Amino acid sequence: MTLLVLVLIICAYLLGSISSAVLICRVAGLPDPRSVGSQNPGATNVLRIGGKKAAIAVLLCDMLKGTIPVWGAYFLEIDAFMLGLIAISAV
Repeated sequence: MTLLVLVLIICAYLLGSISSAVLICRVAGLPDPRSVGSQNPGATNVLRIGGKKAAIAVLLCDMLKGTIPVWGAYFLEIDAFMLGLIAISAV
């Protein structure tokens, strides 16, 4: 495992640990999704709290959290096995 792969795995893990539902609710002035509704910080609970626009934003951010590290590793021509490790750490 090269240093570049290790850095990408760490970055993917850190990117995956960001709660986009909490961030978007803070930016939109909505209540914390962990304390309202089903108390689950996800797109469905944000849909209940803040409507379709906020829920779509959460869904897109959650999709990008997994896609960005994998695309980055793909474009850096990282081995397929290591690419799988990066994808797993992003989830």
